[in-house]
Amino acid sequence: MPRVSRTQAAQNRELTIQAAARLFRERGIDHVSVQDVMAAVGLTHGGFYRQFKSKDALVSEATRYAYTSMAASIGEVESSIGDHHAAQQAYIREYLSAAHRDHPGQGCPTAALVQDVARTGTADTRHTLAEGVESLARWLDSGDQDGLVTACTLFGALLVARAAEGTPLADQVLERVGAALTQAR
Repeated sequence: MPRVSRTQAAQNRELTIQAAARLFRERGIDHVSVQDVMAAVGLTHGGFYRQFKSKDALVSEATRYAYTSMAASIGEVESSIGDHHAAQQAYIREYLSAAHRDHPGQGCPTAALVQDVARTGTADTRHTLAEGVESLARWLDSGDQDGLVTACTLFGALLVARAAEGTPLADQVLERVGAALTQAR
């Protein structure tokens, strides 16, 4: 089989990181194998080790990618709305939505990965998670509300809503916490 070009190798690497970020958020780090990630992008398991030293290295890069994507999305919301306070309100409503609850693969990396990172994360992945949380907290900070408290409230509410899937509590948590956070601002 012929070797791929450097350009194609770089594209394959980026696709692998994107797929891993989605799969890790959907299923959890421990429930996604290297083979699962490579199959998701249509590549062989053997090609993985030409791109990454280990699964831990991929976890770290995928986590960084997920936070970078989240920050870009927040920036887009703020740019389209044009007002920081209104963008915060919109973000909180979207974060505490049924769509976010039901589609973790495209959602917040903290809510999806915090348990796995706490149990088995490398120092690099823990650092990336901490930076992501701190960045979101700074963006959510307002004169009336501490951004770290708001961020952690969002994470916890989403985790409870996901865990209570199929019960009335799943929707109640999203509605009540969302109302409390947006009224407090």
